[in-house]
Amino acid sequence: MRFSEAVINTAQQLERANLWYGQGFQNAEDEALRMVFAALGLDFQTYIATEDHAHDLILNNDAISTLQEITFERIHDRKPLAYILQETWFSGHRFYIDERAIIPRSYFAEWIPYQFRPWVDPDQIRTMLDLCCGSGCIAICCALVFPNVSVLASDISADALEVASRNISDYSLRERVRLHQGNMFEGIDQKFDLIVCNPPYVSTDRLRMLPPEYCMEPDIAFHGGIDGLDFLLELLIESVKYLAPNGIIIVESGTASERLEELLERTPFTWLSTEFDEQALFLLEASQLRLERNNFIQLLEIRQQMN
Repeated sequence: MRFSEAVINTAQQLERANLWYGQGFQNAEDEALRMVFAALGLDFQTYIATEDHAHDLILNNDAISTLQEITFERIHDRKPLAYILQETWFSGHRFYIDERAIIPRSYFAEWIPYQFRPWVDPDQIRTMLDLCCGSGCIAICCALVFPNVSVLASDISADALEVASRNISDYSLRERVRLHQGNMFEGIDQKFDLIVCNPPYVSTDRLRMLPPEYCMEPDIAFHGGIDGLDFLLELLIESVKYLAPNGIIIVESGTASERLEELLERTPFTWLSTEFDEQALFLLEASQLRLERNNFIQLLEIRQQMN
């Protein structure tokens, strides 16, 4: 079977199965292409980068059998392709992934290569915290673009940290990226020039509507309470204690962004626009957090009384 034929046939099977995408791949064609490369045991990124003529490749019986197995698992079990292949890509880098951690697809991927310029001065960054680090992809990518920075990657999940540990080893970054287990800032006793966080921000209603593929990921990485703000508000209150005087925090608020800005309309959020969303990441300086902290506390208290 020729490569192009295998991709077309596989994509058609995926489309007929009415699967859900968005966990690293956006459609059936993209997933089919990756699956055929995997069946051939080839690095698809290398082929794409070198513009080799993949359509000339031929799948032998072993490759066809492997492709059928991958396709069956993807369709029958609705298992995300990243978990099947135990491989994912983030900000141009390959990472190991399995069911112990959420599949990387953060908006941070667009901003890390630019070192968050012009809002962040890379020369002023020496210490960084990646809170809710999951697989470690954000911490690792930050360490790669900030070569003089020491990174602490923290998560409440011991399982996720095992995945992160493997990825940190794969990139030979153990000397600069340390792991920490704790809930939010629990057990952390230092201040940072930069804090980045991709927290749980999915509301209860949205969580109930997630497709089967998403439900295979750790629930703790998604659920942010009734309106998605439970973690975010506590983060805003507590983070100033862990920022250096001129420190900066950058947070992904995703689907909770609109509600966050509605409740905190006077907070001077700097929104970092991305290809698909103009309000997905926000930035605040330590001085801004100090001025707004009482407002955050009052809002949290009101919400707690209502609940």
